[in-house]
Amino acid sequence: MRGRFLVCLLLCQIVGCPPRAVAEPFSFDTVKAIARERAAQPYVAPTEEIDPFWRGLDYDQHRQIRFKQDQGLWAPEKLPFSLDFFHPGWTANKTIAISEIVAGEDKPVPFSLDWFDYGKTTVPAGVALPEGYAGWRARYHLNSADYMDEFLVHLGASYFRCIPANSPYGLSARGLSINSGLQGVPEEFPDFQHFWLERPSPDAKTLTYYALLDGPSVAGAWKFVVTPGTESLIDVEVELTMRNEVQQLGLVPFSSMFWFGELTRPKPYDFRPEVHDSDGLAITLANGERHFRPLDHTVGQWRHCVYTLDHPTSWSLLQRDRFFHSYQDAEARYHERPGVTVEPISGLDQGRLHLIEMPTIDEAGDNVVLAWEPTELPKPGVPFNYAYRLKWIQALPPSGLFQVRSSGYGNPVQKPDQLLFTVEYAKPLTPEPKAGERSWDSIENLKPTVTCLDPSAKLIHVGLSDLSMDWVDDMPAGLGRGESLHMPQVLRAFFVIEPAPGTSHLDLTCVLKDETGQPVSEKWLFLWQRP
Repeated sequence: MRGRFLVCLLLCQIVGCPPRAVAEPFSFDTVKAIARERAAQPYVAPTEEIDPFWRGLDYDQHRQIRFKQDQGLWAPEKLPFSLDFFHPGWTANKTIAISEIVAGEDKPVPFSLDWFDYGKTTVPAGVALPEGYAGWRARYHLNSADYMDEFLVHLGASYFRCIPANSPYGLSARGLSINSGLQGVPEEFPDFQHFWLERPSPDAKTLTYYALLDGPSVAGAWKFVVTPGTESLIDVEVELTMRNEVQQLGLVPFSSMFWFGELTRPKPYDFRPEVHDSDGLAITLANGERHFRPLDHTVGQWRHCVYTLDHPTSWSLLQRDRFFHSYQDAEARYHERPGVTVEPISGLDQGRLHLIEMPTIDEAGDNVVLAWEPTELPKPGVPFNYAYRLKWIQALPPSGLFQVRSSGYGNPVQKPDQLLFTVEYAKPLTPEPKAGERSWDSIENLKPTVTCLDPSAKLIHVGLSDLSMDWVDDMPAGLGRGESLHMPQVLRAFFVIEPAPGTSHLDLTCVLKDETGQPVSEKWLFLWQRP
């Protein structure tokens, strides 16, 4: 019992809370209790500073430091998962505490020089070791039995990323966002300060871990259950307690990058046709209706769209364009970047989905924010609970509807005061194996329905074209054409709008409907802003 008490005492010293006098098995309630205690006290920023030697490392020196993969947590035991740790230094000067949970016991994982290969960097004698790590990543036999691929990483503030099989990293998730993307308002970045990782069993298919978050306005407890695979799933439970009110609270937030795409005017001088990690927001409403909003970037202008939702089924931030020729970037592999779907489980019934697109000058940083703001904001001092599932995917499953494939706009010939918009819908989005005799739909009774929220804008013309054969004939040899494949049916809706003089933006929608008025496609949403 005395040894257990000392472990608890050490744990509480690390996270800065009073020691637990009674030894109890570790559980999610343990982290909740620590977070509630934190939230009841004024915020105290972490005081640990790493040695000046580590802070003074430059980019090249820091990148030489490699974690020894065969020394990772659980690697020597050949368990299904193993963990690598990121070394503090250069720009990663904040550290986190790591604990391992074994049979209900929490055991701190101390920093060790032996776990790293320092390359040409010589560590002087007497340098103080960091008290923790900058972050961590998890490995699993995701793509083959021969190699443990990294599939999950936590590094910096409350940021984390995950991937499905055969995918590079792309957009980032966050534990929480506060005042993100608000012009003139400082953003707050609460940190995951302590992680507790459950030791997996020899036949484990999931990785379970817990995290303590703390920041000036909030403290909270997170539980993650991760199942890597063709779709990598993360089931998340959260309890957060606000210290004080904030201007904007973003739950289930994401950060992504969109520099330019098919809709961007003007485009940068770059050899690549498009550069982005994500290109669209998909929303499934409670009634089954599906919306798709293409992302865009207007130089020097902010875009902030708010979607008020009641019991949404899901929302997704996607990289829908999967064709290499759209990006022409063999190194960045933008055509393979994953998307993520959010499926609310509890506590996320009513609220507003914020999509914020900020100006950027290159692809180096994230400039897109997506976050859920509940209608009833948590009250300071009152724990607020919610849960959701994240699905890290390559594409949404078929819905039976035509999906938005691409969009475009410009001026009609010799009509500089008018705008011609095109929306291409496809079913399926890309070639897929035939299941029985698959045929294309008749479009004889399909019509685009277009709306514009600006009553001063004139809708001049609406039409629909079938581009299916043109698109198939244009496919390069070997890209998928064949008798065993169902080729996409591609329809182009087009419409001409004349904005009133001086109009700065238009909110537009377009959906294909059949003769009964039922939607047969996703509803395309778009905010046009005058360049």
